[in-house]
Order: sequence, then C-alpha cells, then structure tokens
Amino acid sequence: MKSKLSCLLYVALSAFAATNANADQAAEYGAAEGMVETGPVKAAKQSMDIAQYLDGDEFLGGKFSTWIELASDYVYRGTSETRDGKVPSTKVAITWTHSSGVYLGLYSANNLFPGNGPRNNNPDINALWGPYIGYSTKDIAGTGINYNGMIFQYMYPGSSPNNYAEMFNYIDKQYGKWNLKFEYTPTISDWFGVKSLRSHNVAFLPSYSLPYGVTLSGGVGYQWFKNDGPKIDYNGDGHQDLNWWHWNVGVNRKVFGYLVDLRYHDTNIKKGEHDLYGNTDASWHTVNPRFVIAVSKSF
Repeated sequence: MKSKLSCLLYVALSAFAATNANADQAAEYGAAEGMVETGPVKAAKQSMDIAQYLDGDEFLGGKFSTWIELASDYVYRGTSETRDGKVPSTKVAITWTHSSGVYLGLYSANNLFPGNGPRNNNPDINALWGPYIGYSTKDIAGTGINYNGMIFQYMYPGSSPNNYAEMFNYIDKQYGKWNLKFEYTPTISDWFGVKSLRSHNVAFLPSYSLPYGVTLSGGVGYQWFKNDGPKIDYNGDGHQDLNWWHWNVGVNRKVFGYLVDLRYHDTNIKKGEHDLYGNTDASWHTVNPRFVIAVSKSF
C-alpha cells in the first residue's frame, strides 16, 4: 500500500510542477471553494459547476452532466469506506441541473467494509448507490451568502437494512481569496439502519486560493449521535462512546483538465475506546491517519 501511495504522490506532484496552463481555468470553474466536501455532495457540486459550460440540449429546462473520480481511498468524515485503501475508490455521478437551482441525480461508489467474511471483509457491502435531490442558490438577498441543500439516500445492494438518508446543508461566502463554508447534516432516518440511532454532523470548511491555480482547503467537523434505542457498548467498557471529531487539509489544482487533490485525513478515535470504530484492529484501521490522492473530472 505504501509503495502504491508513493507512486501516486510522485505522479501528482510531478503533474503539479509540470504546467501552469490550467490555472485560469481552475479559477473559472470555482476551484476557490476547494475540495472540502466529500462523497455524494462533492459529486453533485462538481457536476453542477460544469453544467453551465455544456453545449448539450436542455431537457425540461435543465442540463445533464457527469462526474467521475478515482482515488487511493474513500474517506468520509475521517473514516475509510474502502478498508484503509485496500481497493482503489471509484465514484461516478450524473446530475440534472435546472436554471432555478433545483438539481437531482444518481451517485455510485465502491465500498469495502470490515466484517466476518473472507479476509475480514463484509461480504454483503461492496457498493453504494444513491439518488439525490437538492437546491442551490447564490448571493441570497445581495449578502454574498450562498446555500446548497441536498437529500441523499444511501442504498447498499445486498444489505438493504443498512440503508438510510441524510440532509446536507451548506452555507458559504467568499472573502477575497478566502471561502468560508459551514455544514450541518442530520440523518432523516436511522443511521446505517441502527434502530432509533440518529446522527448529526457539523463542520467548518475553509479554503484559500493560492498562486498558479492551487487551492488550499480543509475542514474540521464533529459527528454526534442521539440514541433512543438500546445502549451501544461494543467495546464493553460500560460507556456508550459514539461521537468523534474529524479533520482534513489538502491542496488541489487543475492539471490537463483533471482536478488533482492531495489530502490528509484524521480523527480523534483511539483504538479500543470507541463503540462504532476502533474496537477491533480491522475497524480501527479505517479511522487512523491517512493521505489520499484523488483525480476527478466533470463532463
């Protein structure tokens, strides 16, 4: 894994140094906001950003766009969804965006979770599908404040009891080269299908435009739970330890039409001290520190 990551890092850094030809294009496509979103929100946002540049015909007053990403890992709120990058992460999304700001689409990604199957994998969850619908508007009442809200339905083929939905909410504002963004995301059904368990995620997601089309971005977030069901104490310490902090920092740049992102992720979860992650070697390795390189493109 380390040798693969080193190779990916070398390729990415070489590409960053090789050309400045795409710097203006990166700013044009909104790179100042960085790559602070993850998963389906990032997919929807980046495919929406490109929609206004498409020459395709309109359908019901809107336009279709697609987005793809290949990454060394799939990290979501500090947790790996491909078992510490044991398999590369592939994500695809198609989005229909209306001129009113309404959008809807379909997102897909591969997964690899810890479990009791061969090689300690979960044999039932190896992919994520999900429809989404949202609304995005800019410069609310002339304040310069933007809003993006999206409902996403997580669907796990082969393990439908784990399906659930979240409502993503983002507000942001540009201050010169800075973009300051805030997130609040509650679940609107039981988290991962666990009866009466609901989650909330809040995050601060700043980004800054550097010279040569490079964007520095990061985020600090806190995921907490409200459990109205049976007590969860998987590590057997007598306490229910469910919440966690997560953070990331990274840089990205357009290179030959592709957006290349190099990012560091971490959490405050300690091995053996958490009831959702970290109570076994396999689960703890999904939340330990990691670097991730991702290459994405919108069409």
